[in-house]
Amino acid sequence: MNEMLKKLQEKNPHIRLHCVTEPLFETYGRVLSADTAQLHAALAKTPIPESGNMYRASEPILEETDLTAWIKTVVFGEMPVQMGFCNGRGFTMNAMEYHKCSEVNYSTTGCILLLARPCDLKNGRLHSDDVVGFYLPAGVLVEIHPEVFHFAPCRISEDGFNCLVVLEEGVNAEFKEPIALKDGEAALLWRVGKWMICHAESPQAGFGAFVGIDGENLKVQI
Repeated sequence: MNEMLKKLQEKNPHIRLHCVTEPLFETYGRVLSADTAQLHAALAKTPIPESGNMYRASEPILEETDLTAWIKTVVFGEMPVQMGFCNGRGFTMNAMEYHKCSEVNYSTTGCILLLARPCDLKNGRLHSDDVVGFYLPAGVLVEIHPEVFHFAPCRISEDGFNCLVVLEEGVNAEFKEPIALKDGEAALLWRVGKWMICHAESPQAGFGAFVGIDGENLKVQI
């Protein structure tokens, strides 16, 4: 067993922790095989903030790598894409979001992805007991399937994490006009192409996000 994963499991008995290379991950996504050398070097140059997390939907040094065209074709079927990053030192679940398209992740530091399946949503609510943590080792490229719940990665060391985020172009953008619909699934729509639920203890709840996560607000201990 990977020593880092074993350490994290010992520190976090309250979270089911697995590795993206285990068969269980196939329900949530898939591991991709590609030459990531150029991408790895570019992502390693992106900044990790001293506290909190930083998200950029589009980052030129990532989009200029030779892997962009491959991801656009193999994962997104030639749909326009944006390649950005989520870097930081976060360790709390707080919220879960989903998109109607895939998301591609990669890290040079390693991180934990907290994930849940669409079928885990019961009567419009998600219980944290149904959330599974997946260790994404440095150097492993993965696709998260459409509609799988996820949010910002969690750090596995005090040095923080970096994480590539590839989505269809425009996802996570601010709305140009207020959304009129406020019922059903539309009540969860938080940004363009981004549906989100949050925990009552989260900062997102204070901003008016839909409170739909029950149980513990999971925290990854290191």
